[in-house]
Amino acid sequence: MAGWQCILSDEEKIWMTEKNWPVTTEVPVLWGDMDAFGHVNNIIYLKWCETSRIELFCKIWDLDGLKMDEILEKSGVGPILANFNTNYRFPVACPDTIFVKTRIKHIGNTSFGIEHQITSKNNGSKIVAEADS
Repeated sequence: MAGWQCILSDEEKIWMTEKNWPVTTEVPVLWGDMDAFGHVNNIIYLKWCETSRIELFCKIWDLDGLKMDEILEKSGVGPILANFNTNYRFPVACPDTIFVKTRIKHIGNTSFGIEHQITSKNNGSKIVAEADS
């Protein structure tokens, strides 16, 4: 991800690295998100984070959506997901609404890290999972 830092202005770097959450994505929990145990399946948490991560990229790059043709027209360089880690804290079930807070965790020379905090309306806004990539 060479050149990542030059995409952000000094003001944006400060905004993204401060301990705040620039993006909060609201997602309804669907009946089909649950597994045979009656709670949301693990993979759904990754999909929620993906949705919020794309929202963050759109905000950073001032895009309406993250489309490959737009990436190729501009710099030809886009984000690549190298790893993803999740800590599950409380189960979530349908119906519910979850909120995924997303921010840049760190910016390196060739990569950057993203942090997610997932809360649940039905669980009193408790943190139900945390993830980073």
